[in-house]
Amino acid sequence: HCELIDIKPSAPSAPSAPSIQEAIMNIRLTSAVLLNLVALSAGAATPLVDSSGSMIHRQIPDVSTSSGIVGIITSPGTPSPTGSVAADSTDFLSWTDQNQLSCRGSNAAASSAGERLSLCTTSIVAGAIVVEGITEGDLEMGLRHSRHARTLTALFRTKQCTTTGGSTDTATGDDDDDDDTSSSDAAPQTLILGVMGDNVDEAAVEKEVLSIFEAVAVEQLKGKSSFSDSYSLVVVTLQTPEDAQSVLASATEAAKSQATEGTLSSALSAAQTKIRESGVDKEALDPPMVAQAFLTCRQAYAKQAKTARAKVAAWKARISRGLIVDGNFGEQAEALLQKAMSSFDGETLSGAGLTLVSKYRLEMRLQLQSMVEIAVEELYELQVINLEKSTLKKLSRQLLSQQSNSLEPNVDANAAAVRNAAFAFESAMETLQIPSLGLTKDKAVQEMTGMLTDALDKFPDSPEAQLKRLKGVKKETSKEKKAGSRAVELGLDLVAMIRPDGFGSLQGFAGYQIGGNSVTVGVANDADDPQVIAQMGGVRPPLVRIQPKLRVDVEL
Repeated sequence: HCELIDIKPSAPSAPSAPSIQEAIMNIRLTSAVLLNLVALSAGAATPLVDSSGSMIHRQIPDVSTSSGIVGIITSPGTPSPTGSVAADSTDFLSWTDQNQLSCRGSNAAASSAGERLSLCTTSIVAGAIVVEGITEGDLEMGLRHSRHARTLTALFRTKQCTTTGGSTDTATGDDDDDDDTSSSDAAPQTLILGVMGDNVDEAAVEKEVLSIFEAVAVEQLKGKSSFSDSYSLVVVTLQTPEDAQSVLASATEAAKSQATEGTLSSALSAAQTKIRESGVDKEALDPPMVAQAFLTCRQAYAKQAKTARAKVAAWKARISRGLIVDGNFGEQAEALLQKAMSSFDGETLSGAGLTLVSKYRLEMRLQLQSMVEIAVEELYELQVINLEKSTLKKLSRQLLSQQSNSLEPNVDANAAAVRNAAFAFESAMETLQIPSLGLTKDKAVQEMTGMLTDALDKFPDSPEAQLKRLKGVKKETSKEKKAGSRAVELGLDLVAMIRPDGFGSLQGFAGYQIGGNSVTVGVANDADDPQVIAQMGGVRPPLVRIQPKLRVDVEL
């Protein structure tokens, strides 16, 4: 309807200022009406909820709902593949002449009354709901951690509060706690999730949606309904106009099964009554404490992870130089892990009792624990490698230092050097092992014993040993001989080894040389050592073993 306004002055004189302002206002109002009529005639969306969260009853079209209603929930800031106006406009809930309710979805910010009312209304009135704007980034982060989790929470909570037991029959006024027919007789509502991506793991998405529904269902003390009774979930790819046409066609067909006789005005009024009686619009989205609990978990994880990484980086810098961590690395690593976990538990204790947060808190805790444990295990392995290299290098130097000029190796001295190296390695491993993580010294010590034995066997053929023997030969052959001097020198070398009972905790030797004679006495309490017994062919070594050597030097 449009009327013409004839502006005439009340007197031949110039009109007063107030009459001109009133006429201008009338013209502006008339222009707004005309623009609204043009928009409606062109099929534009009609806002149904204002910014204060109230229903605009005068703008509700007089249309029938017999063919079903499709609800389209857009994502703020994400282009709408279906061309819904709610994605980029400030309208919370709009109606189009295609029997579609366009509702703006939730975001990470605090929700307003209009946003909550629109989501609750869409959940009740629409026979099929299309949630669009789900990106691959949302799926990688986890759907239950994205803004869409708040949208789904609002839909599920509205469904639970307005259709499950505990409601009052409007016809009889009787309480139907014991007979929940409202949810069991109704057909499941079709819920279509449109993902803007090609590679969609439908099973993973369905699992996350089910976890959100179960978390909401826990809030209902009685009359809980299952997900299969309430919804028929469909996950599709929605990013092109062709996808949008197919999805809207499927949603329109599904909405017909939920269609009821009546008008849009009566459906919206009935929905408002249910929402007002249940009070679900006051808590349709996550309460501030839940959002704060999620934020606390993320902040606690970031804080403890940063602290642990700093300590690990300091240790890694020292290990990269071929060293091991000063002090007892095992105790320090266990203390680091225990401190990180206890600090995280203390900072996130408030979220442990919240159903929507507890699982996320557990995941963050396991992720923090895994991060610290993996870093500690890596440092342990690197230190074992460094310790093996340094032990083998020290053994090689010791064997080389006690290498004589003769071609025959000093067997006893070399065996003692191997035992000393093995004992030093085992002592160092005791400071590195972390039993709580299954990182013990046993395997490393066993492998090191084999490497030391191999090193001893290969030492005589090593370039260092051959070079030293060659130098000794050259030194002896280069001595000047006196002409005509002939001499025969005799010498006696006595080598004694005392091996009392024990496992090699006491080792040592002493030597004395006078003239061409020498006496060497060694002590090692390793008679009970399994490795020594194995080397002796399965029998214990003798307590005292004396090996005399007669040396004859003849010069012609």
